[in-house]
Amino acid sequence: MTVVESEAVVLCACDYGESDRIVTFFSLEWGLVRAMAKGARRSRKRFVHAFEPNSVVQLGLGRRRTLSWVESCRLVEGHLALRTDPLRWAYAGLLLETTLRLNPENMPSPPFYTLLRGALERLGTDRDPANVAALFLVRALRILGTLPSLERCVQCGATIEEASFWKLSLETGRFSCGAHGAAAEEGIALDKGSAALFQSMLRAPVEKIWRFRLRKGVAADVIHAVCTWVEHHTAQRLKSRRLLDRMANGSEGGTRFPRSSALIPSP
Repeated sequence: MTVVESEAVVLCACDYGESDRIVTFFSLEWGLVRAMAKGARRSRKRFVHAFEPNSVVQLGLGRRRTLSWVESCRLVEGHLALRTDPLRWAYAGLLLETTLRLNPENMPSPPFYTLLRGALERLGTDRDPANVAALFLVRALRILGTLPSLERCVQCGATIEEASFWKLSLETGRFSCGAHGAAAEEGIALDKGSAALFQSMLRAPVEKIWRFRLRKGVAADVIHAVCTWVEHHTAQRLKSRRLLDRMANGSEGGTRFPRSSALIPSP
């Protein structure tokens, strides 16, 4: 038996049998990994507060070919600020759910882990959690290799400086200037400043991207577009998206918003 350790973020957990739990982590060393926590529902001391979603833990796994089980799990950071704010908690859920859907198991990705850990930290303190979520989603797609290049128009080769309006379509994998981005095409409409900001954000180190600020309308469109793309390619609805939509549309006591702002909190 081999026991290995890594820092990890808890994505979700579910009960298994009479006393066990299956916990899904995104770890620095192994990427997405699922493991059995034997006796986790019976013991109140062994895994105290260690399996709560959004928590950062120091994880020890016993590993064989196809089976992993939790040998130890020590809480490092519980992100308590997220647990006292329903909106921030909902955005954190979106980050965890997209991480779970987009990453294959046992595929290490230190840049993605750094991105996820940093996003959870920023969600607890940033004045605009929608901005944090939008930056996370765009950079996540770049790390995973599914974001088209934002350097030039895919059709005419124009640079950002040469056109005032742009269209980013995740569904077709196109980044087009205003002259070649179809008006009816699903995608994110960007002015020159927003397109340039995306370029700069994608070139910056992962740890530094949180200083970038998107306009609220752009942040909402990014979240809507990425969620739609994820749902289409996984054939599953994002539960966190439904929660955010309900909160924004007033069922949780908020204010109703038009579709383009559906994921932006009330001012």
